[in-house]
Formats: sequence, C-alpha cells, structure tokens
Amino acid sequence: MTLSAIVRRLMDNIVLIDSARILIVNVAGAGLAFLSHILFARWLTVASYGNYVFALSWLNVLAIVVQMGLNIAVVRLIGEYRASGNAAAIRRLAAHSDRVVLAAGVASAGLGAALIGVFLSTDSDSLRTTLYLMLGTTVTLGLFQQRMAILQGFERVAEAQVLHEIARPLLLLAATVVASRWDGFGAPVVMGLNLAATALLLIVLHRMTRRLMVEGGNNDDAPGARTWLAVGLPYLVISVVAIGLTQTDVLMIGSLLGTEAAGLYAPAAKIAMLVIFPAMAVRLRVAPMVSKLYAEGRTAAVQNRITVGTLAAFGTCVVGVLVILALRDIALGLFGDAYAVSAPVVVVLCLGYCVYTLGTGVETFLLMGPFERVNAAILLATLAVNLALNALLIPRLGMIGAAYATVGAMVIRAALSTAVVYCRTGILPLSPPRPETEKIR
Repeated sequence: MTLSAIVRRLMDNIVLIDSARILIVNVAGAGLAFLSHILFARWLTVASYGNYVFALSWLNVLAIVVQMGLNIAVVRLIGEYRASGNAAAIRRLAAHSDRVVLAAGVASAGLGAALIGVFLSTDSDSLRTTLYLMLGTTVTLGLFQQRMAILQGFERVAEAQVLHEIARPLLLLAATVVASRWDGFGAPVVMGLNLAATALLLIVLHRMTRRLMVEGGNNDDAPGARTWLAVGLPYLVISVVAIGLTQTDVLMIGSLLGTEAAGLYAPAAKIAMLVIFPAMAVRLRVAPMVSKLYAEGRTAAVQNRITVGTLAAFGTCVVGVLVILALRDIALGLFGDAYAVSAPVVVVLCLGYCVYTLGTGVETFLLMGPFERVNAAILLATLAVNLALNALLIPRLGMIGAAYATVGAMVIRAALSTAVVYCRTGILPLSPPRPETEKIR
C-alpha cells in the first residue's frame, strides 16, 4: 500500500477524524485551564491558591460520587438502546438519572456542610467558605456531567466537550478577570464564580439533550429504576476509584504535607496530564462506538477500533512527552518562581502516563461492555495500592513520592484490565486488522 493510500485510509477513519476533533477541543480547553490556573496562582496568595485547588480536588471527587455511576452507565445503555431502537428507555433513563443525581447531590452537600462545621477550625474562614461553595458546585456539576453523558451516548462527544472544556472555563475566566479587580478577591470568589458558570451552562446542555430524546424508534419497553441502579452502582465504584487515582495525590499531599504543598504539586500534575489528552480524546470517541458494536455482536469491529485507538493514543503521547519535558521549566515558571521545585514531578508523571496509554483502548472496552463488576474489582485493588504507596512514599520522599505512587497504580490498572479483557474476549490493545461482517468505518 502506498503512502498516499495509507493517508487516505487514515483520513477516512471515523475514529481518527472524530478523535482529532475532540483532541482540538480538549487542547483548547487545557490551554484555557492552564491559563486560568496561572492567573489564579498569580492573583491569589500561595495559601489562597492552595485552598482553591484543595477544594477543587474534592469537587472533582464528589461530582463523580453524586452521579452514582450513572454517567458511565448512561453512555453504555444509550448505545444499547439505540441499537435496539428503544427511544422510550432513553427518555426514562435520562429522567431517572437526573432525579438520582439531584438527590445524591443534595444529601452530599448537607453531610459535607455538617462535617465542615464540626471539624474545620474557626480561624480558616476562607477555606471554610470555599468548601461550602464547592458543595453547591458539586450538585450543579454532577447534573451537568450527567447531561454530558447523554450527549456522548448519542455519539455527540465533540459538542459535550466544547461545553465542558471551552465554554465553562471561558465563562469562569472572564468572570474572574472582572472579579480580580475587587477588594476581597480570593479562593471563595473563584469557587462562587465556578458555581455560577456551571449552572448557566447546565441550562443550555439540558435543552440540547432534550432535542435528542426522540431518536431511536417506537419501542416502549424500558427497564425499571432497580435495573439501572444495579448497572450503575458498580460504575459508581469505578468512577470514584478512577477519579481517586488522579486526585489522591493532591488530597494526600494536602492532608500529610499541608495545602501549600498541594498548591505547589497541582500545576506539575496538570502539565503532565497534557500528554494523555490525545488518549482521552480517542477514548471518548471509541466508548459509545464499542458499546453499540458489542451490543450488535461485532467483536472484530470492536478489536479494529481499539487497535486504531491504541496506536493513535500512544504515538501522540510519545510526541507530547518529548515536548513537555523539554518545556517543563518554562511552563512551571509561568506559575511563579516558587513552583520550579515540582519539575521532577512532571518527569515522573509524563513517563508513567505514556506507558499507561498502551492500555487505554482495552480499558475503554472493559468500561463499556458488560464487565462492570470485574472492572470495579480491578479498580478497588489499584486504589488500595495507590493509597498504600502514597501513605508510604509521601512522608519519605515528599511530592515526588506522590508522583511515583500515582504512576505505579495507573500501570497496574492498565495491566490488569488488559489481562481480563483478553481472557474474556480475546481482544488485545493491538492486533492485525480483522474482517468485519459489515463495513463500518
């Protein structure tokens, strides 16, 4: 096959095309988030910025918890219901997920507020207020991400990412630029603006998803709430552990070394995270696709999508590692001179993430197929390893110990996922192209 034919074939592959679109959106969003945190780090004191990133880490965890695993279940189930033409089930699932997330969010906010009032000292007014506002943002962000999952289930991944990665940080950044001119600007103000921006875009997203609910035919058969919760609860475990694997380092540094150390570590973690943006873009696009294909019994088609996704993710990650390692000192310097101490963290996390991308394709399939219970078991095991490594290494090595712990846990997770998927289905991260019963690009 000639080079031009290979290029034409790649350009005609829907996984690569849509993943490239999602990647562009994610890169733009990362740029906005990076710029925002640079400005926050410069406008706020190190202590105030530490309060914000500490609260933000809790927000990222709690927003996943209140979704009760339905954010992942919705993507998988909508793919299955679309394959069977069951529009009624899609509408009922969406309404059910809204009710569950709202109830769980309100309960979590109430419990969290009580715990803050009891355990946080009275001389931490700024942190206390920031955490209270974070709890309100948890409810709104949980509903926002649930509606994003509905868009993704309809394979409208790029639109969902635009709202989350570009529109939301743009609103927050614009509002923060204005608010930074006022007296009393600090972490509570930034978190309050985060809440307002998320609530506004939730209204927009809700209207977008309602227009999609008519797709899929006239089948009125829909499972009940008990069935959906049975599917969703293992995904809750999966979601909590997955976000824990990326947030445990910041939370444990904040708990063991103080929030100022967490503030110094967080920018390095965000810079390193850029190397897996292509892998995450591929994963977002492949997820609803493999769910639908597997529901149709087309295993060869699933393998072909995973192979393309793995090659694309790993190749772009290698390039990203080379660029980021070369520019890490400059990137950290944008936050301020104090953040240069976390440069070794960038190196460790970048190299670990590059290894991890080799398993993201099969991880996506494990997530989207009917394997939620074994997936939950795998992630619980890796979370236990992650917590143990953090507890062991942070007191001895400081911030770099948290980076080693995070990388170790992620590599273990990818290896176990690959082994389980291969044993159950014969699917591997990489495989020669297989003939498909029906041609779908």
